[in-house]
Amino acid sequence: MVDVAMKRKIRRNSERVEKAAFIIGDFIVILALLIACLGTAQAQDIPQKFQITETPGGVRVTGSTGRIDVEMLEPNLLRIDVQPGGKISPRTLVMDPGLKDVPFTGAVVREDGEATVIRSQRMSVSVTRSSPLKISVFDASGKEVIEQIDPIDRASSHDAIFLHLPGENLYGMKGLDRRGNGASLLRNNGAEVKAGGQGGAGAPWFFTTRYGVLIDSNGGDFDTRDDQVEFSGGSRDDCEYFVAVGSPTEVMAALATLTGRPPLPPKWSLGFINSQWGATEVETKQIVDTYRAKHIPIDAFIFDFDWKAWGEDNYGEWRWNSTSSAENPNPEKFPDGASGEFAKQLRSEGIKLGGILKPRILLYKKGSTSEMHEAAAYAQAHGLWYPDEPMSTDYFTGRPTRDLDFSKAETRAWYWKHLAPAFDAGITGWWSDEADNAGMNGGGIFDFDNFQFLNMGRALYDGQRGHSNVRVWSINRNYYLGAQRYGYAEWSGDIQTGFQSMQYQRMRMLATLDLGEPHWSMDSGGFFGHPTSENYARWIEFATFVPIDRVHGYIDEKRQPWVYGSVAEAAATKAIRLRYELLPYIYSYERVATETGVGIVRPLFWEFPDDPKLADEGSSWMFGEALLVSPVVTSGESEHKVYLPAGVWYDYFRGTRFEGRQTISYKVDSQTWQDIPLFVRSGSIIASQASQDYVDQHPADEVTLDIFPAAHPAQFVYYDDDGETYAYEQGTYYRQTISASRGADDSTHLQFDRPTGSFHSALRSYVARVHGIAANAVVLDGTALARSDGGSTPAEGQWVTGRDRFGLFTSIRIRADRISSLILR
Repeated sequence: MVDVAMKRKIRRNSERVEKAAFIIGDFIVILALLIACLGTAQAQDIPQKFQITETPGGVRVTGSTGRIDVEMLEPNLLRIDVQPGGKISPRTLVMDPGLKDVPFTGAVVREDGEATVIRSQRMSVSVTRSSPLKISVFDASGKEVIEQIDPIDRASSHDAIFLHLPGENLYGMKGLDRRGNGASLLRNNGAEVKAGGQGGAGAPWFFTTRYGVLIDSNGGDFDTRDDQVEFSGGSRDDCEYFVAVGSPTEVMAALATLTGRPPLPPKWSLGFINSQWGATEVETKQIVDTYRAKHIPIDAFIFDFDWKAWGEDNYGEWRWNSTSSAENPNPEKFPDGASGEFAKQLRSEGIKLGGILKPRILLYKKGSTSEMHEAAAYAQAHGLWYPDEPMSTDYFTGRPTRDLDFSKAETRAWYWKHLAPAFDAGITGWWSDEADNAGMNGGGIFDFDNFQFLNMGRALYDGQRGHSNVRVWSINRNYYLGAQRYGYAEWSGDIQTGFQSMQYQRMRMLATLDLGEPHWSMDSGGFFGHPTSENYARWIEFATFVPIDRVHGYIDEKRQPWVYGSVAEAAATKAIRLRYELLPYIYSYERVATETGVGIVRPLFWEFPDDPKLADEGSSWMFGEALLVSPVVTSGESEHKVYLPAGVWYDYFRGTRFEGRQTISYKVDSQTWQDIPLFVRSGSIIASQASQDYVDQHPADEVTLDIFPAAHPAQFVYYDDDGETYAYEQGTYYRQTISASRGADDSTHLQFDRPTGSFHSALRSYVARVHGIAANAVVLDGTALARSDGGSTPAEGQWVTGRDRFGLFTSIRIRADRISSLILR
């Protein structure tokens, strides 16, 4: 079998020779190809001697052309650094600056014939001493994951080739594949790695259902064949890559270990958010009053250009549009903005404010072509402009503008310094826009800066964290791996309205999650155009089950539910209230994301990797471990097809029980638009509370736990904290593990572990509603509890039985702040 690297060289030489065919003819082409093949083969026959020495957690391989460090960082995580000529280069912003390369002390290094083997209980790696050098990685079962041959030779050209088992599906790389296909999660055709524009996303990362590979690089290209992945165009002199083995959720957790876990977002960002272009202080108050009067929950209002004194001197790009001036003679839009009074009034009604930011600033004062604004003059004097980018025209004002270079620490610090007063006056959420335009030249994009948006988010994160203990939250128009560690969310760009556009967003979301960004959003309702009432209602239902629930539209487009008529309003209101009922569940999974990098929305193949039908499933996804959602995205639909994976599932709204591994036909009401195909997984726990008009309007003193016990243990970790600050980093939180299982004798066992953390939670009791059992007795910590005399909700320390849409249930109310063990018989 011909060496893979040799085959690649032959192919490249063939391509060069084929170009010569137009001049020298077919005969010479064939002759030249044979010579190229012979020369390459001879070069491969030259043996190279390698010396292998043991290092902490691994080995160092040294040869005449370079060296390779191979070490385990965790039982399922391997680091390999290929250094041609011994070169080592700095890591890129992909990698977490706080990552400590501490070797796994449990790794065992042994000689095995012609190879040295490093082994843990989760994986092993074999390094040959003979030429050609081979590095082979295996999972715990001994099944090969990837293999590299002569990696030093490849790395000298900034390339790497990974051999893998034929037929394995590949994921990751980019939000769109090489063919621009947004209708698939699969990346079997490879992809160019770049953040891109308008909701683009990229990562030098690919994975399967068994393992994942991260290459530290600013950009690059994945070229795939059935049994190999070639990475080219790496940005570093050495090729440092990491291999994680395990299930998709395990390798995504390893990715977060390497590139940074997302900090907890403010709790308000998990509620409903109304973005709008074209708003005033007066109108905003009227809109908020209507939300409150109708009891449609909402937590935040985000402004487009309107909030800023855009185009004015004295750093107008950074401050509230609160006063009239020579450059802004129009009536002020937010007279109480700069004083903080406007934000104070809305905060009293549970509304947080956010504002748009741009990476560019106007150059000249209005009416001038030479007198610079103060901000532009400073940027000019201190070299803060984005390099080699010419002046362009701002579409909003028609005036000259330039982008800032956020890769510079001075730019980031200067930017936040002038933004801090707006934060102090009430802007607590940031909407960063158009940094994906960095590299524009005369309207044509010649390059994308993968890190421009990341660095803009970094400016906000570092600046605000140095200024306040309030959590940082920004939403941005593209994503490159590593940005998630800066309180950074992405939205999918300026999309069209309509059902087809809405359908497309499902795969866009799931593909972005495959790249390590757990916080994703979209302009629900569409940015361009005006959705039909049905489209709006269905889009709000879809958005209820994405990480960030937000609406937006083009200038003067309104996205409030009542704008679209009573039927759409009723459907949208029901969906939004459901999200607020599920906030204890949603926020608890946010803590999971902070601990593991795995967010609440998960592609189905993450949770069910052995089901081939889910390999490219994008119409449904898991919302946490308990819920599967498949939103209606087709106009007039009356029957919705849903594939349910293995297990037992219950219709959340109707209670119908389904066996998994089948496609069901779900009846949909095409007149009311209120059907959301939502299913509960048996063996799971769902936490909920009464719906509120905004997050923590009334701190929940009671949380309902809907428990669907199965033979395998169900587990849920309830989590809460102040929702606003970083005090949780010092242990100020409430965290309690709850588990449930069905015994062989049909008894049900519930376990509430001791709460951890120092947060003084308002939570006093759980109402545990155990489905599928009408108990005859309930025992708490060895003592039989009294059965309640009446009512469906028992008093503390009592229990009742009843029947709901799921069938029989037993409900028990218990104290939440202690260890408890219950048995239902």
